[in-house]
Amino acid sequence: MSNYIPNELKDLTHSKERVMQNVVSEIQKTSRRPKHTWRYVVITAVLTMSVMLFVFNEIIIENQYAPATEVTKLPEVPLDLKRPTFTEVEGIFYFHGVTLGDSESKVIELLGENYTKEDYEENTLADLILDYDGNARFYFYENKLVKMLLMKVDKSYFDQIFKEYAGFKFITHASEDDTNRYFYSKETGHLLKATTEVPNQELYLYLTPVGKDLLENPDFPKIEQILN
Repeated sequence: MSNYIPNELKDLTHSKERVMQNVVSEIQKTSRRPKHTWRYVVITAVLTMSVMLFVFNEIIIENQYAPATEVTKLPEVPLDLKRPTFTEVEGIFYFHGVTLGDSESKVIELLGENYTKEDYEENTLADLILDYDGNARFYFYENKLVKMLLMKVDKSYFDQIFKEYAGFKFITHASEDDTNRYFYSKETGHLLKATTEVPNQELYLYLTPVGKDLLENPDFPKIEQILN
């Protein structure tokens, strides 16, 4: 057994307090770090989303105001007046969407600008005529279409149209060798006449309104055969 006896015992109270303070301080620092880290994460996410929205908005604006020259145009389908599209809606007859009563601008819009203008033709009341390359003529009076003439029409093509038409139609014989064919609408007074009584015996189609003079004429139409 040792006989050593310390002369004086040290007071460890202050040392214990410092150790405790250091431990508490370290704990507090540790508890605060996650909070600061979470804030940084939130701020970073917000900034990232803002940048993405800005870039996306710039892309939309750029596409919206892209030059029109970048748009690919579809090729135009050539107009074939020798094989005209015929439709009938509620007694109104149309060729290529054009019908009696249409304006000059509407006819040009539908048929294009490959035409020449005339202001006179003998035995007509028209004050303006549009001629489409010798294949069709459109007669206007006071800017309303009053007569349509389609020339050099494909005969076999119109034969099929005439055969399939389910409205009122009839034929008359102008001579032993010629037969005129008609579509007639009682609702609108539209009359379509197909005839070969022309030079070179080509097929001409006339679309006109039936006037009072024709309706009261006992010789018109001389319906020899009504077709159903």
